[in-house]
Amino acid sequence: MEMSPPAIEILVKQFEGCKLKAYRCPAGVCTIGYGHTSDAGPPKVVDGMTITQAQADQILRQDLIKYERSVQDLVKVKLTQNQFDVLVDFAYNAGVGNLKSSTMLKKINSGQFDAVPAELTKWTKGGGRELPGLVRRRQAEINWWIARSGYAHDQQEDRATPDAPPQRTMAVSKQGNAALLTAGIGTLGAAKEITAQAKDAVDVADQFAGLLNNPNFVAMAAVVGLGAAIWYWRKKNMDRDGV
Repeated sequence: MEMSPPAIEILVKQFEGCKLKAYRCPAGVCTIGYGHTSDAGPPKVVDGMTITQAQADQILRQDLIKYERSVQDLVKVKLTQNQFDVLVDFAYNAGVGNLKSSTMLKKINSGQFDAVPAELTKWTKGGGRELPGLVRRRQAEINWWIARSGYAHDQQEDRATPDAPPQRTMAVSKQGNAALLTAGIGTLGAAKEITAQAKDAVDVADQFAGLLNNPNFVAMAAVVGLGAAIWYWRKKNMDRDGV
């Protein structure tokens, strides 16, 4: 069984990073590529050494073989591809010795697969303090592990979106109904004034002029306008925010 290509890209390469020129890690060990050191096997890393990207990828593939074999030797139960990927990444990052002595391995071999995420969260410290990079890496491993089978999907695609709140309509809006009632009352009042004014005027011009001079009509028209404005404002907010 081999580590899957997506896991190599997402779990190993993303968190290890790649340096094509040899450097000294915090522990003072000469390192190159995706965290390769001389202890992992050839090539031997020396100060000033440089490699190509193709060589870095080849060295990583070569190094992973050792960890893949270690996981196969240590785990006595059947694993899914994702579970195997996680354990290889853990061994690559924390070391085969830590995997071998871990409570996590004991629980895996006893079939307690659901206990693995909690066990992974125990391995986030370096030098006696919690490291943000290890926290993120363990979380990525947990996400990969719980996928159970197949490759883990893009987290953005898998993220559940909360149910959308029910959309309110103007029919159930107190403000909207109040606006309609206000406009309705105003309209009725205005209509009454128009009817009364029409009885006293002989043509349209006289009716219109009379209405403009009628304070009751002007007041009712203002009520209608206010009600319409409230209704429009409320409907616009509900269409935009749903509340």
